[in-house]
Amino acid sequence: MACFVTPLVVGIILAVIRKLWSGAERVKLDILVYLMLGGALVLVAEHAWHGEVVPWPPFLTAMQSPEDIPVVINEMIRVGGAMTVAVTGVWLVVLSFTKRVHVKATPPKQLITTLRSMST
Repeated sequence: MACFVTPLVVGIILAVIRKLWSGAERVKLDILVYLMLGGALVLVAEHAWHGEVVPWPPFLTAMQSPEDIPVVINEMIRVGGAMTVAVTGVWLVVLSFTKRVHVKATPPKQLITTLRSMST
């Protein structure tokens, strides 16, 4: 129903933080933003494919009456929150792995060749 809303909102907030915070590059915040927004986009497409999201208000087919609001909020908190925590956990694992395996690239050395003339 609305499980994609939580990672979508978190992704948008993180995108704004990434633009405003100078230390975002150091913690690779862009990876988390792409994971959140990409996952939310795939979920929106999947929900639209199954007819759970429509282009007219209230946009969610499960929210046809005001009595359905607690059900939608419950799904956003439980399922969307769990997905957001899981994606953040994956990002932390990737971040710690890249910190451990950080390979310093050295620029290639200049290749010096000596060519002799064949006519001597």
